[in-house]
Amino acid sequence: MAEQPMTRRQRRDAERAAERKRAAEAELSAADDPAACTSPLPARASQPSATSAPSHESTYPIMVQRRSRMGTVGRASVLAVLALVTVVAPLQSNVLAGPQAAAALGGGVSAAAPTGTATTTDPSSSVAAAVLGSDADVDADTDSDLSNVPDAATLARIREAYENASATCAAQTTGASGDTAAFTTTPELFSPMVPGTYTVSSAYGYRLHPTLGYMKLHAGQDYAASVGTPIYAVAAGTVVTAGMVDGTGTVTIEHEIDGETWYTSYLHMYEDGIYVSEGDVVQAGQLIAGVGSTGRSTGAHLHFEVRTANDVEDSSTVDPEKWLAEHGAVELTTDCS
Repeated sequence: MAEQPMTRRQRRDAERAAERKRAAEAELSAADDPAACTSPLPARASQPSATSAPSHESTYPIMVQRRSRMGTVGRASVLAVLALVTVVAPLQSNVLAGPQAAAALGGGVSAAAPTGTATTTDPSSSVAAAVLGSDADVDADTDSDLSNVPDAATLARIREAYENASATCAAQTTGASGDTAAFTTTPELFSPMVPGTYTVSSAYGYRLHPTLGYMKLHAGQDYAASVGTPIYAVAAGTVVTAGMVDGTGTVTIEHEIDGETWYTSYLHMYEDGIYVSEGDVVQAGQLIAGVGSTGRSTGAHLHFEVRTANDVEDSSTVDPEKWLAEHGAVELTTDCS
């Protein structure tokens, strides 16, 4: 009986089976002979037969192995570059930017530098930009215009506090006999706020910056208080700054005390909470502003600074609390009876 010719489907199935067999044999051969992976691809047959696949398809497993290895190396390289860019570089820049790292490299002052000593350069554009401590958690890109727009309730509190601010006087001292003795002369220095109206929330000094990760000076002392709480000039002097400085309410007063020139700065007030103008001559204990929360501020408070120069350098700052004590500052009171 004559053999029946193969149908088209049977011929295609036979070709596929032969193709799979050749591929398996080539893969086994490549595994046994490492050199086969690097050998050039065989030349394409000039006239493939009708019953066999083109010869270049027999090299498919080898090409897959090459591409797989190249892909693995490429992915590993990309991951390494991403790690350097996103992890190592930021850590290196933050560590090297700090005073401790600079000191270790012989190019800076240690984080424990005493007051009045120049520290690692960290330029600031204004007094407000130098404020850290409780203010350091706020994004530097905060919209200064929006931060200086109090809502109606806040504005009302500022106005009410200003209208109801009582006259202040120096607190009386008690003598050894228990009698209350009045000051023989009018005190020249006062604390900037009346006791009981504030809480010291952040003292002067070096601290670990919560976002930058290195030690930096908090150039003043923070007095947490409700919006509008009265702020007073600590000494007589001339107002040299009064208004918004880089989005932060700022009052700076120049003083002549015992033949020395000093500058005191009061920060974070709203514009409506600044009651003096540049050029005004103020007296010790005079109402000059109301507490606000503008600029780099996480809540209503007064940031109070004392400097030897009207600048933003760390070297010109002193500890406000110690300075007030050394100059005999007294507490203010609204009970003047």
